[in-house]
Amino acid sequence: MNGWKNGVELIAVSKLYGNTYAVRDVSLAVREGEFLSVVGPSGCGKTTMLRMISGFAVPDSGEVRIGGEPMKGVPVRERRVGIVFQNYALFPNMTAYENVAFGMEAQNWPKARIENKAAELLEMVGMGDRAGAYPRQLSGGQQQRVALARALAIEPRVLLLDEPLSALDAKVRNTLRFEIKRIQRDSGITTVYVTHDQEEALSISDRVALMRGGMLEQVGTPAELYAAPVSEFAADFIGVNNILRGTYLGEGRFAWNGRVFVVEAQRESRQATPRGTAPGPAAMTVRPERLVPAGLDLKDRRVDPFNVLEGKVVGKVFLGPLTRVALSVDGEMLLMDILSAAGEPLNVGDPLKAYFDASDAHLL
Repeated sequence: MNGWKNGVELIAVSKLYGNTYAVRDVSLAVREGEFLSVVGPSGCGKTTMLRMISGFAVPDSGEVRIGGEPMKGVPVRERRVGIVFQNYALFPNMTAYENVAFGMEAQNWPKARIENKAAELLEMVGMGDRAGAYPRQLSGGQQQRVALARALAIEPRVLLLDEPLSALDAKVRNTLRFEIKRIQRDSGITTVYVTHDQEEALSISDRVALMRGGMLEQVGTPAELYAAPVSEFAADFIGVNNILRGTYLGEGRFAWNGRVFVVEAQRESRQATPRGTAPGPAAMTVRPERLVPAGLDLKDRRVDPFNVLEGKVVGKVFLGPLTRVALSVDGEMLLMDILSAAGEPLNVGDPLKAYFDASDAHLL
């Protein structure tokens, strides 16, 4: 199958533990060379899905394929998958070099090839100068780099990463996430990356699979999941969102708390939601960065004069380049992000009007 030499397919896969489904009827395809992240709350089935791909767990129904080949009955060691765990799992009595060389030695590679490959990979992950160090002499971030080099050493068809950065501090995590993406891009290896950190998934993935209760909620590019969530769960889980529950009136109008907003502009270039949406109970979402406070220079932002949220500032949080403002509107709290250097400072208790454009509203 073209494009699937080293791809992964899950076909109606389910896994039961007792009477509870950890994964239920999941079908998912990961293209060769693609970086796919799997995200979702704790207990949603992310790690179980990874374990079924690797062979550490056996599906109760459905099929796993790697490179187009069914994996039923194929043991872990024969699947040619590289695995990076959350706890690194380095051999404590081996140096960084020996940890990386271990898998190649187990496969009886020639000594010269092992030496060259191990040195190349340690350089790739920025650990060339620590080849002789033992795990206890390395920081958490350095251990994770060695674990990644070890997983790549056996030249796997698929790289599986199970929350590899969750134990690291924020600064190291931010650095390593881009290193992982760079290495994946340079090597072209098919990668499935499990994380609970949706920001991490959005920043490095080609596509993201969002799970909920053992099932797939939405699969798409980071931009698709952020801009066009398919459900309130997806809208709330991916990024920060304002969700207003009301009624869709038809013809691009949404009613909420006695107010009517334009959510589907009539001009094609500004259409925000699909035409033909049936009137009835619905939810509208607007991201905090798409709300514009009155009084700011709006020459670079398009807003619809009908879409006004009027309330009172009840809180604010400084986030460096942005300030997140909590705005109470009709007893409900909405969030708005503004540039910290933009306009006059807003104070708790200040009345405030905020605008948004029809193209920035998403109807669920």
